[in-house]
Amino acid sequence: MKECRFEYMFPNELMDMVNKCPVFIVPTGLLEWHGNHLPLGQDSMKVYGICLEVARKLGGGVVLPPNYWGTPGFSTYLGTLTFSEEALYPLFYEIFTQLKKVGAKVIALITGHYGITQVTFIKKVSSEWATANPDVQIIARPEYEDVLVDGEVPADHAGKWETSMFWHMYPDLIRWETYDQVMDDMKVYKDAPLDYHKETPHWDFGEDLRATSSKELGKKAVDAISDVIVADIRKALEL
Repeated sequence: MKECRFEYMFPNELMDMVNKCPVFIVPTGLLEWHGNHLPLGQDSMKVYGICLEVARKLGGGVVLPPNYWGTPGFSTYLGTLTFSEEALYPLFYEIFTQLKKVGAKVIALITGHYGITQVTFIKKVSSEWATANPDVQIIARPEYEDVLVDGEVPADHAGKWETSMFWHMYPDLIRWETYDQVMDDMKVYKDAPLDYHKETPHWDFGEDLRATSSKELGKKAVDAISDVIVADIRKALEL
């Protein structure tokens, strides 16, 4: 298919895509601790890969670069950066406005960072923007919403689902040699004003991810998730 990555497109390519398929897909996540085997950008990198697969299956659309700024996750864990809703609301609201300016008829905001705080936030800002802009259809959802794989919701925090999806899409960036199932030394930050978890330094995955995760499971999850999102976008295009 033609180039779908916004930052790689030339003006005429963007115009052609908007005329053909006026869909803009916005991957968003967080810089957050995900064990010792996954990089800090895992959430955003993972959902970016999923969004590229959505565009491939859709046969069009424009995928924005991954966004790494999100609401609180494990705020006291090593390397995590979290931001308040007050800081993020105008950013996302204006992103939607800018995408409408360049021709969006459907906007799909997909978060690879989970938790009730993040999911509630993206749905709130999207709903309020959509109310003021009824001529654009907007989808806001965590990647796993309405998805089952082998009877399970494919969502966790650095567990078998995220590990498997990341392994499938970025096989050279997973570090099994540094994986620990149980950890007691995450160097918890003492001053985390946006911390809504009451984290402790102890973490136990409860399973050996080297045995329960796989690239094959990751592909199955990515396929299932992208199929559901594609169906949502096609439905929105019909409205």
